Amino acid sequence: MIGLGSIEMAAVYWLCLISSAGCIIYGILNWNNKGKPDVTKLEVEVKKSEDGSK
Repeated sequence: MIGLGSIEMAAVYWLCLISSAGCIIYGILNWNNKGKPDVTKLEVEVKKSEDGSK
């Protein structure tokens, strides 16, 4: 097969090419997907002073 000497070497070669093409296709399809935004829960406790100042 294409001068690689054995089927195992040809399989590795073709699997590398196929996985590279798959990664490129996945990247193109998901190029501008923002996904879920990071969400954090923010709790702020405001205490009022007794003398009226902040």
